[in-house]
Amino acid sequence: MVKSKRPLAITILSIVMVTFSLVLIYLRIQNLRSLPSLNPFIETILNQNFGTPVEGISVNVAFFSDIAILSISFIPLILGVGLWKLYGWARAISICLLISVVIPRTLAAIGIITDKGTTVGTNLLISLASAIGLLILLHPQIIIIFRRNTARKK
Repeated sequence: MVKSKRPLAITILSIVMVTFSLVLIYLRIQNLRSLPSLNPFIETILNQNFGTPVEGISVNVAFFSDIAILSISFIPLILGVGLWKLYGWARAISICLLISVVIPRTLAAIGIITDKGTTVGTNLLISLASAIGLLILLHPQIIIIFRRNTARKK
């Protein structure tokens, strides 16, 4: 069985996706480590005036939010590996992921929606990088290579 040669653009795109994912995972783990709670799952609400516990419990929303974002950070890692191996499913899901990044980042960059977490320049840079990734994945020769690779695996 002869393997398809991986195009340089796909190699670069997969390396960027894996690197981006690893950076996100690292940042999310650092964020989890910096949460103020010693028991991140459930915190007992203490009455500040009397120092006695209140009957109810509170869920640490920041912890669960960070866990969800950490989980989502693994998606580009999986897709990057899938693109490296020229899997058709990785190309299809990567297109969906990149579209879901390009649209809101472009809208935030031009001011239609607000994004308090990033600057206009950052939104433009992320949007541009995602658009380049889309152009790579939608290029006719790339589509043919992925189809050939999928057909060989059947």
